[in-house]
Amino acid sequence: MQTIIEHQMGKTFQAYLAPCHRTYSCIHCRAHLANHDELISKSFQGSQGRAYLFNSVVNVGCGPAEERVLLTGLHAVADIYCLCCRTTLGWKYEHAFESSQKYKEGKYIIELAHMIKDNGWDHELTTRDKNMNKDMFTSSAQKFQVKQTGKTAK
Repeated sequence: MQTIIEHQMGKTFQAYLAPCHRTYSCIHCRAHLANHDELISKSFQGSQGRAYLFNSVVNVGCGPAEERVLLTGLHAVADIYCLCCRTTLGWKYEHAFESSQKYKEGKYIIELAHMIKDNGWDHELTTRDKNMNKDMFTSSAQKFQVKQTGKTAK
């Protein structure tokens, strides 16, 4: 669930995403930007490195659309920026001129350089992760025991 930003008497109210979900936030001011469920792809390239494609975002303003030749061809895009700190975060695809790129229309690119993971990422270890951590600890303990005693543990 997300809160809609409302403008009232010149004030902008920040939207907050539900705290039980993994979210992405602005690295500069920690304003929420997107819910992990809105992530479409991690395979994009921005002007400052890797970028993610999102279906929807919050706390983001949009500049005027302009045509740009990107890695995948000509697109009409609008720069997007954080409404809280005004940092440019990426862009919104307004129009794709090639039919194979139409799926991007209305979607948002946010560069990794401008966002961080928030809310619940550390608490969601899978069973595989837990077992891998346990195996690494056991292996390290066995190596320590061999080093101390000169005998292999059985």
